Amino acid sequence: MVVLSAAILTKAGKPLLARQFVELSRIRIEGLLAAFPKLIGGETKVEGKQHTYVETENVRYVYQPMEALYLLLITNRLSNIMEDLETLRLVAKLVPEDCGT
Repeated sequence: MVVLSAAILTKAGKPLLARQFVELSRIRIEGLLAAFPKLIGGETKVEGKQHTYVETENVRYVYQPMEALYLLLITNRLSNIMEDLETLRLVAKLVPEDCGT
C-alpha cells in the first residue's frame, strides 16, 4: 500500500491540512487536491455514506465525509483497496481524538 497523501478538506474543496508520505512536488499535490471536488461532483451524492472512493488514471482518492469536512487519502492505483479503507478508518478515528469535535 502506498499512501501518497492524507488531507482534510472543506466540503468546498479547500485543503485545511495535507501531509505527503512520498516525494511529490507542491504543484502535483495541489493539482491532485484541486481535482478531488470535481471528481466527486457535489456533496449530496456522498451524504450518509460511511466512506467511498474515486479512481483516476493514476491515483485513487479514498475519502470519508466528516461533518463539514472530507477526510481524504490519495493512494496509487496498485494499492489494496481494503487496506486503503482500513487506513482511512484508522485516520478517521484519530482526527476527532486529536483535534476535538
